Amino acid sequence: IGTGGMRGLSVFISDIRNCDNKEKEKARVDKELANIRTKFKSEKTMSNYDRKKYVWKMLYIFMLGYDVDFGHMEALGLISSPKYAEKQVGYIV
Repeated sequence: IGTGGMRGLSVFISDIRNCDNKEKEKARVDKELANIRTKFKSEKTMSNYDRKKYVWKMLYIFMLGYDVDFGHMEALGLISSPKYAEKQVGYIV
């Protein structure tokens, strides 16, 4: 996953890699999923940059084997974006 300067995504990946055991990893993932869910619900005018960052995080969490049962509409919103970089994230997910 190319982070493209997304500091929050890089920090999250580092946090996951530095977890000592699966319990700490799961706790970190659950905390991040709760944060993403809150952001998607509360911010109606979220920037496409933030939307893209959160979708990348959800994809990474899914690749780790965790269930991600929300955010599909956010990915579809990226597909309809006029910018190629945002459209690309939507199609990858």
